[in-house]
Amino acid sequence: MTAVTYLTRHRRPGIVILCSIVAVLSMLFVLPPAIASAADSGAQAVDECNPTASNGCVNGILQDADKKPIADVTITLSGKATAETKTAADGKWAFSVADDGDYTVTIDASVAKEHGLKASSATVTIRKASFDKQRGVVRFDQAGDSAGSGTSGSSGSANGTKGATGTSGSTAATQSPVKKDGSNVGKRIWQQLYSGIIFGLMLGLMSVGMNLVYGTTGLQSFSHGEQVTLGGLMAYVGTQMLHMPLIASAIFAIVIGALTGFIQNEIVWGPLRRRHVGTMQQMIVTIGLSMALQYTFQFFFGGDIKGIVKSVPDSFQLGPITTDMPTLVSALIAICVIVGVTLFLYKTRLGRATRAVSDNAALAAASGINVDQVVRVVWILSCAMAALSGVLLGVYLNGISWNTGATLILLMFAAVTLGGLGTANGALIGSLVIGIVADMSSLVIPNDMRYASALAILIIVLLVRPQGIFGKQQRVG
Repeated sequence: MTAVTYLTRHRRPGIVILCSIVAVLSMLFVLPPAIASAADSGAQAVDECNPTASNGCVNGILQDADKKPIADVTITLSGKATAETKTAADGKWAFSVADDGDYTVTIDASVAKEHGLKASSATVTIRKASFDKQRGVVRFDQAGDSAGSGTSGSSGSANGTKGATGTSGSTAATQSPVKKDGSNVGKRIWQQLYSGIIFGLMLGLMSVGMNLVYGTTGLQSFSHGEQVTLGGLMAYVGTQMLHMPLIASAIFAIVIGALTGFIQNEIVWGPLRRRHVGTMQQMIVTIGLSMALQYTFQFFFGGDIKGIVKSVPDSFQLGPITTDMPTLVSALIAICVIVGVTLFLYKTRLGRATRAVSDNAALAAASGINVDQVVRVVWILSCAMAALSGVLLGVYLNGISWNTGATLILLMFAAVTLGGLGTANGALIGSLVIGIVADMSSLVIPNDMRYASALAILIIVLLVRPQGIFGKQQRVG
């Protein structure tokens, strides 16, 4: 027997084993998506529904003419899938759906007539492209309402920026998908511009604090996104676990965020600075801290979206824009805080000291400024602002999850770099540009790519003006 024959005969079992391993691995990669898609298809009744990347929500609150909840009424969902549930003691009901399309919600006609409701069915549209923030809310209007319809429903926005709420006053019993005529295209442009401004303001609230940290310490913190997540989760703890009012929960979240900023500076960043550890090494520490915090959040709060508030706000029209009061209040709070930080930086002694440290820490220390004290205050202020932005974002997006901040960290870096590193006002302008471009781009490109368009704008601007919009040119070497 030759050596070639020997090798050939003894390689065959190895080849068979290798092919078997490849086949098993292929099945492992192929089967889970198939199983998941089979499990996710259809619809099911749930106690509470928060939209995720794999499911949308159809929900509402059934009330009589006196705005009192109607309990133990059968609600039937039909359309792409069917399901059935009963209203809770507070009148709430919810379905989780896995397919896009039109869904009709129906109650018994005799029940509708008994409680003075105009009609017994309504239709909402769920678009799968925006499942991550998609919520269709159904409202059954009372017979005494001045509006001309028995029901009204609304679908979430096409780009998924915010789940829409139910609106009263439509002229038909059901709502069909939006027609693509000129007026509706113009209305959608205004709606996307409005959503982009709101998102930009909240992004600015996060980015301004991040830029203050960079200006005073030279550190770009990858864990800043987790401070945003922490604020939203602490607000969830306050409202849903401690049963505190939303305002008290927001204050609780801000205090926790400020406290974590103080603790981080005292335990981690202060000692590293005193040991003269470089900013690159500190940045690597922030990456590890970010990952540790993310999985800590997931361990304690789970992987689903946590709703800070469970009630559905009433939406209304401002010209061509559909909005609601929590959104306007959140935007107003963000504007007030950003203006307050600007006044703090330019009108107070500590603010001027912060700007001096940002310009030249060594010169500021030589002039008698306590640099460590300034940096401590900046860390506390930055983390408090991040926590507040997490609360506002959780209210605006109908929930917060363990990785919300991680998904926004690149946008924060883009906003800070675009506006100019170390400039607070630049971070705000950069955030507005990123927010508007991200939301407006979904008019012409798929919704899942809207963040990529904002980052593309960042690359183009940096090729033209590397120091950012408000940054100063610096000589290197």
